[in-house]
Amino acid sequence: MQINFRAIVSAVKLPKGSALLPLFEAVVNSIQSIQEAGTQNGLVEIKITRDVAPIGSESWEAGIHSFVISDNGIGFNDRHFESFNVYGTDYKRLMGCKGVGRVLWLKAFSSVNIESSYRAPNGQLWDRKFGFSISGEMTGTENCPAVSNTETGAKVSLVGFSNEYKQHCPKRLDTLAREVMNHCFAFLALEVCPKIVIIDGEESRCVNDVFTESINDKNDLSVINFNANGNNFNLICAKSHSPSMDRHMLHFCANKREVFGENLSKFMPELTGKLADSKGEFTYNGYVTGALLDDNINGDRTDFSFSRIISESDEDQLELDGFKCRPVSKAEIIASAIPVAREFLKNEISAHVEKNKARIEEYVFSKNPRYRTVLSHCSECASRIPYTNDDSKLELELFKSEQALKLKTKIEQSELLGKELGSISVSDLKTYEDAREALMKKLSDLGKGALADYVVHRKAMLETFSKCLEYHDEDKRMYALEKSVHSLIFPLTTTSDNIEYNQHNLWIIDEKLAYHYYLASDKPISKNSSKEPDIAIFEPAFAFAGDIDRSSLNNITIIEFKRPGRTDKECVEQVLTYMSLIREGKCKDRHGRPVTEADMSNMRFNCCILCDLNADMKTFLEFRRNFHRTPDGTSYYMYFDNFNAYIEIMPYSKLINDARMRNKILFDQLFCQ
Repeated sequence: MQINFRAIVSAVKLPKGSALLPLFEAVVNSIQSIQEAGTQNGLVEIKITRDVAPIGSESWEAGIHSFVISDNGIGFNDRHFESFNVYGTDYKRLMGCKGVGRVLWLKAFSSVNIESSYRAPNGQLWDRKFGFSISGEMTGTENCPAVSNTETGAKVSLVGFSNEYKQHCPKRLDTLAREVMNHCFAFLALEVCPKIVIIDGEESRCVNDVFTESINDKNDLSVINFNANGNNFNLICAKSHSPSMDRHMLHFCANKREVFGENLSKFMPELTGKLADSKGEFTYNGYVTGALLDDNINGDRTDFSFSRIISESDEDQLELDGFKCRPVSKAEIIASAIPVAREFLKNEISAHVEKNKARIEEYVFSKNPRYRTVLSHCSECASRIPYTNDDSKLELELFKSEQALKLKTKIEQSELLGKELGSISVSDLKTYEDAREALMKKLSDLGKGALADYVVHRKAMLETFSKCLEYHDEDKRMYALEKSVHSLIFPLTTTSDNIEYNQHNLWIIDEKLAYHYYLASDKPISKNSSKEPDIAIFEPAFAFAGDIDRSSLNNITIIEFKRPGRTDKECVEQVLTYMSLIREGKCKDRHGRPVTEADMSNMRFNCCILCDLNADMKTFLEFRRNFHRTPDGTSYYMYFDNFNAYIEIMPYSKLINDARMRNKILFDQLFCQ
């Protein structure tokens, strides 16, 4: 029978993410060869040959061209050579070998060269050399008595790394050593692994040392038996203190070799970020082994044939190599392994959760009280939210938890309201009332959370407003522009029809300004006028809110901003001009009707000019314009009878202080509980 070896290689599936699997196959072959020979000082060397490094780059940045794997094992004796010549051989089946390693080699490399020394049955040392390619033919086969070698062993050269896989292969020496360690972890953990050294030019790294550095204490390693749907498995639990490892992983192994890994954070949310013990930070690595996995590895050694052991009926049992097994899936194995991992890490997880809880509480209580409701009703969030020192990331996670809580509450509300009281028995009434009371508290707390968010917004706006009043350019001693202050209170060139309530901060000036009929910000009084009040608010004015019929435009508020640090003696005349234009019918309401259609005898103006007041401006207002000081002595006001207008000139410092005092009770209650 002839075999189309090229077709076999083409049919084998080697995921790009498994680019190192051909190397791993060669390394494990070497480990097994050393074990078979019983070599006391077993050694596996992996030499890296790289492409030419780009000019100006580090040597490690160059791609890998080939691997040469050498060992001092039993070598390619006649029996091994015969097995090598048979595709899919059963020779090392009991060791988990599929006889397809050479196919994986040629899937990723253009050619393979093998040199070996072995002992014949009569004890004589022989050398064997040959090449191997995708055609399936061996080339340069030589077999002769050894001349220079004095011990057995083999050297496998994997030459011509395909670009398809090369670009997915790690380049750094430490990373390669860690990947080999992960794949051979069971050999290392069970202390049946020879010394493995990776050589990259002048540098080298011992894989066994990487393992020792990661697992530097007997207490960091434990082998625990567990059961998944009646099937026995072992979980090798390990703490890795290596700073280069940053993920908690669960590795599935077959015959002491890693097949693939799962990020445990997907299944154990408390494993977000590194854990810590007395020796420092570490990551957890669990290695699942078992006869069921050994017997169900697929031909490519990239996955398990779980379809062979999954049945529609839980009563079904399969017999694999003399032992009974029940149907099981990967998800069931993971679910059964997680409690074992939790128990192994219980002290560190508990400390991590407490640390995360303290971090979340510190953020919520001192910076974002809106999420107190989440802490109150989602006590498990400390173990579900990833630990982070980044406030923005933490807020995003809390926001997700809040939305989940709102959805859950909405569902509970719908279910509770859907119950007919008449259908509830006396025995169930207490349960119903308790559920209703709990729901009402949750709804109330969510409302408080929204209110807290708004109070936090107010505090932030006042802090931002204060910053706007300081030097914008310290060196030039220049203040922020007038438009910066204006925009913070109300966006420029907009009207109240264009923005929502929470997009303006009129409350900084007066709470009642929010309840206006119509507001125009930086809009001309008419199409033929270049005069544009900073803010004009139509009915009702804050000094008279509530005493005027809302059906007519009787009250108009005008607000003018001046650049911080600047005084403007023309500001009063400017406001008087605006009022004159309005009274003359130059201004129209939101529906296009002249404002003067309102009863002029009842029209009232309330004007506020915001600026900084220096000594010269104070003298001008008091002695030239006959303005009066307010009782607190900080502002100036005057009533103009002919306009039925009240004008107040208020310094920014008073505006900020008054706003803070009005909101102080809210800030104190929210941030000082």
